[in-house]
Amino acid sequence: MTIVTRFAPSPTGFVHIGSLRTVLYNYLYTKQNDGKFMLRIEDTDRARFVEGSVENLQNVLASVGLIPDEGPNNPGDKGPYFQSERLDIYQTHIKTLLDDDKAYYCFCSSDRLTELREEQQSLWLPTKYDKKCRYLTPEETQEKLDAGAQYTIRLKVPDNTEITFEDAVRGKITIPSKDVDEQVLMKTDGFPTYHFAVVVDDHLMWVTDIIRGDEWIPSTPKHVLLYSAFGWEMPKFSHVPPLLWEGWKKLSKRTGDVSVESFLAKWFLPEAMLNYISLLGWNPKTTQEIFSMSELIEKFKLSDVHRAGAIFEESRMEWFNSEYIKSYETTTLWNKIKTYLGRYDNEYLEEISNFPEEYILKILEELKTRMKKLEDFKTLTQFFFTDVADLDPELIVNKKMKIESLTDVKTSLTVALEILENVENKLESIDEIKNTFIDEIKNREMKNGQVLWPVRVALSMQQFSPGWLELIYIFGREKSIQRITKVLKQI
Repeated sequence: MTIVTRFAPSPTGFVHIGSLRTVLYNYLYTKQNDGKFMLRIEDTDRARFVEGSVENLQNVLASVGLIPDEGPNNPGDKGPYFQSERLDIYQTHIKTLLDDDKAYYCFCSSDRLTELREEQQSLWLPTKYDKKCRYLTPEETQEKLDAGAQYTIRLKVPDNTEITFEDAVRGKITIPSKDVDEQVLMKTDGFPTYHFAVVVDDHLMWVTDIIRGDEWIPSTPKHVLLYSAFGWEMPKFSHVPPLLWEGWKKLSKRTGDVSVESFLAKWFLPEAMLNYISLLGWNPKTTQEIFSMSELIEKFKLSDVHRAGAIFEESRMEWFNSEYIKSYETTTLWNKIKTYLGRYDNEYLEEISNFPEEYILKILEELKTRMKKLEDFKTLTQFFFTDVADLDPELIVNKKMKIESLTDVKTSLTVALEILENVENKLESIDEIKNTFIDEIKNREMKNGQVLWPVRVALSMQQFSPGWLELIYIFGREKSIQRITKVLKQI
């Protein structure tokens, strides 16, 4: 039997980082078992439909590399993949349930249902339907239908039974049927509810394993009853715990910006994001933290998923991101940065495109260990592509380095300029630069910091930047002379 999983979101907005983890778990489990991962859009709730959300969803999945094997963009033989295009299918199957006395027509008005709910709430009772229409005679039901009365169709829940299902994460779960509401299956507008459509679709699409958030556990007995009513084999259920903020607050739109797209826009690498969230709620039973996708596919087990929620920390995800950045060969990293610049800051990409790639790679090679996110590239490198800013005396004067005034700065920069201008070699390597400067400073009986602090500031005009050695190496001898000369003129 081929393992088939699915991701079946409603098109109601952005892709939540918690939803991405659910997608990832489905993807890992499927690929581990040489199965098929499907995408289905559950768009029957038209009131909540958000224009453009389907396109956003597909773009996000493509951006992080979790490509469905079958879905709207790559159809197979299980479509259509939008529930709104499957209405005839649902009508056929709801008729089957009615004919088999597994469902019934409900003619209760919305006003009556509201009053019922408010009365139950006032008595601190569970809010659920009181089964009034379940006991209408066939003649009474037909009379109302002939009169054109509006209706919904509800699930007929068996009395005095226990509903049991196995959960790969939580084990056996049993719920008394008295606690299960007689759920609406078909709305007055002819559209199915989620609970009905999801069961019909999962069966017809041959879904074998349902991996979803644990907020769906209370709904699962209704789905179990529907599988039983149709006489269908049930899929395996796995309910994974939620992602939470620090303080164990629910990760939601109201507590922060948690869309995957927002994290991509913050220049997080998809592979770092996936690596991090895979470990939120899953124990690989090793001290290893950095996993390639192939390693995740090999090691992932649903039985190792925790039952408790996991804390999502953006700062922790930054650490994973920085580790990936450091690990990439510089040319590979530059190609990734170009992709992100093209998407989120094309103006800066055009600004630096006139510089030789060799120069950019030289900069990146020295700076990638300082980067937490790809957006740091711009922050750390702008001064390499622009002229030196005006002199900031408060930045370049440093009493700890025995630089008491601009007169001391001028003396130190003059020494540095003489070293650069008079050296016989071209200072093409880090070692050449270091040895030349340290030896000459020693010969002049000066302290290293006295010369090298002003050199670093003069070359970068930044409070924080690579050291003097890296700056001279990146800029080269001629560019370093030009920048130091300009600062000396300002003094």
